[in-house]
Parts: sequence; structure tokens; C-alpha cells
Amino acid sequence: MTKILILPAEIASRELDARLLHGVLALRRGWRVIVGSKALINRGIWRLPSSLYLCQTLTHKRLKMLRLLCRLGHISYGWDEEGIIYLDRDVYLMRRVSTDTLGQLAGLIAWGRESAEDLNYRAKTVNLTAQPLGNPRFDLLRPELRSLYTKEVDAIRNTHGEFVLINTNFSSFNPVISLHDLPNRTLSHKNEPKGDERERFARVLEHRRRIFNLFLADLPKFTGQNPDLKFIVRPHPGEDLAIWNETFRGQENVRVIREGASIPWLIAAKALVHNSCTTAVEATVIGHTPIVYCPELSLENESGLPNPISHRALTIDELSAAVRLASKNQLPMGSEQSAVLERYVSSITGPLATETILDYCEEIYGSHSKLKVPTFAAAALARLFAAGRHAFKSMRREHLTDRYLAKVFPAVSSACVAARATEIAMALGFTSQVAAREISANIFELTVDQPAS
Repeated sequence: MTKILILPAEIASRELDARLLHGVLALRRGWRVIVGSKALINRGIWRLPSSLYLCQTLTHKRLKMLRLLCRLGHISYGWDEEGIIYLDRDVYLMRRVSTDTLGQLAGLIAWGRESAEDLNYRAKTVNLTAQPLGNPRFDLLRPELRSLYTKEVDAIRNTHGEFVLINTNFSSFNPVISLHDLPNRTLSHKNEPKGDERERFARVLEHRRRIFNLFLADLPKFTGQNPDLKFIVRPHPGEDLAIWNETFRGQENVRVIREGASIPWLIAAKALVHNSCTTAVEATVIGHTPIVYCPELSLENESGLPNPISHRALTIDELSAAVRLASKNQLPMGSEQSAVLERYVSSITGPLATETILDYCEEIYGSHSKLKVPTFAAAALARLFAAGRHAFKSMRREHLTDRYLAKVFPAVSSACVAARATEIAMALGFTSQVAAREISANIFELTVDQPAS
């Protein structure tokens, strides 16, 4: 029986290249591969074949979907796509890791040793062990795959010249969809958090809110004091651009841009400024020393990554000095920073994380493929339920979730998916092109096509 791998992605600019890398390497191993929008794959799961399914969220909200997948005959494994940066184990497990959700998984992958240890604190209760294998997103930063972004990097540099990149990460306070419109967030488990947990998280949120407000107040001063430098401000995909456009209105040396994936912008930049942003970790793998602007220093309210691997600037003057050094490649990363990175991110060197993950997928599939499959009647009932769910969601108009989906995963054609997958295959040294058949909007099956000419 053909092995089938379903690889959903939530935010295209952040994850789609990584899913295509995952899929291309799986094709070489004989897997049948389906990639695309997580929301649309989940809606259309009733008409997709039973598979080994990647679950990229470990919160309690995933539980119903994972139970449905099980009733449809799928095997699920997973990681937390946002599980690389968090305050501490207790807050992380409270907000993002559900024991019930873990209990539905046949395998669990962590970004590195730190997150594996924290995940295992809860995973062990369901006889699951997190494997610190890394993530395909960081494979794309490796020298052997960085050439994938040459055209985009050249285009960015030709358009913008030399620039300093400022990445923001404040979607909790500057959401693309108003917080007032969103329902209360579901916690990672059914039980209410303890009072001290709520208080701790409230303090963290308040600290982040103050950092956001200080960024709004200080960054225009910083860019204004450095008129000879060009700045690109790149907000998080979940942020609204309007407030940043207003913040830098009238400053000729600043552009607010959010186009494409973050990696080519990181490669093209002379320096990176951030606060608690995942792109700082990506920048270190590329070879930059990121700069964290800390107008309010509060170590107890920040995570172990990414600020500790960055050069700290506490004032605008310190920020200006650090940016100028980084622009001249004179801001090296220290050994302590490198040690932190190694603990938090696996597979930066050696075999690609994706290859190791696929070894793990083979192991999961082999040990679970002989499990009792759902009866025809049970599977048919589950399929009918899933089809009705799909129909209901398809009839909605202007729903908040659909508005968010259109922003984070815009429509993409099968030709574009095939071309990008083929570029990845060529970068890996493969001699065959990759084709993409559109199953439905933003859902594609990858196949090996004829040899490239």
C-alpha cells in the first residue's frame, strides 16, 4: 500500500517552502505527498486518502480534528510550529500543549533539546517521547539550500540596495484582525490555569505591551537619527501594517514591507533588529548576529530564545552603534550565544533535519500501519460528518477565520507550487522535476515528473 504524507501549512510565507522541502524528500523515498493550506486541508479531509498527517499545533483546539482524523483512518504525528520561543515550561505547557491532544499522536517532534525536555514533562503521561530533531524551516537556511533564494535576494538588493531589517512580533497587540472581534483563546487543556499561572502570563503580556509601545515611540527616533541608513520594517504576518505605516510616515529612509518569505530578506539585510522574534534565530543560522532592542530590560519576562542569542541594545544610541557594527560584519556572535542556539535548535549541521524527520516518519508508519483500521460503517459516518462540516464552513461569508486565512495563505497556483518544488529538488541535486496537481483550492498533490532538461 502506498505511503501517503499530508503536510499542511498555516502561514504560507513562513511554512510553504519548508513543506515543499519535506514533500520533495519524501517523494524520493516513495511517499505520495499532499501539501497545502492547513485550514482547507482540514475542511476537505473527508475526501483525502488515509495518511500520515502532520499536526503542527498541540493545543486543545486540535483535539476534535485529531479524533476525526483517527476515525477516518489517518495516523497523526506532530510538532508545535511556534514551540521554539516561549517564556518557560509552565507557561508554555499551559498555553500550547494539551495532554489530550498529545494522546492522539503517534509521534512527537521538538525543535531542540530544550523544548523536547519541556514537552516530555507532559508527553510522558501518554507514553509519548518528544524527539529533538529540528525543523525543515531551518534546513532552508543551510548553505546547501540557500541558493534557492538567490533570485529573490538579488531582486531585493537591486530594488532597495543596502538596508537594515527591523522585524516586529506584536500580533497580540496589533492584530491583522481586531482582538475585539476574536473569541476568547482556547487554552492548551480543559482545566483552568492556576491563579499564579494567570498572574505570571499577565505580567508577561503587560511587559510585551510596554515593549510594543516603546518600539512605536523609539524606532522613528532611531531611524531619524540615522538618515544615511535605509530601513525595511517587516511586521509579523499576523500584524496590521497600518500602525507601522503611520509610525514612519514622512521618513524617506524607511519602508514598511511584508512581501514573500522572511528568509531572502534576512539574507539580503546588512543587519537585523528585533525583540523576541523567531527571525533572529533564523538570522544566526544564516550567519548574522541579530540585535535585540530592549528599551525595558526584564529578563524574567522573556524567553530563553531569541533575545539571549542576540546583541543587546538598551538605548537608541546603543542600537545605532550596534547596527553600524553589524553592517560592517564587526559584531561577532559569542560562544555563550552559540551554546544557547545549539541547545534550542537541533540539526543546524550534519544531516538535514528533514531527512531525520522522514526516518522518524518511516518508523511511525511501520509501527502503526498494521493497527486496526476503522470499520467501513465507522469511516463512512466520520466521512459524512466531515463532509457536512466542510459544507457548513464553505457557506460562510466574511467569517473572521476566512478573512485571516486569505491574508496568511493567499491563493497559489499549481504551476507556482510545481516550479518552487522543482527549484528545491534541483538545489538538492535531484534530476527530476516535480509536478503539482491541484486537488482543490490551495491543496496539491506532488509527484515526480519527467527528468529536467
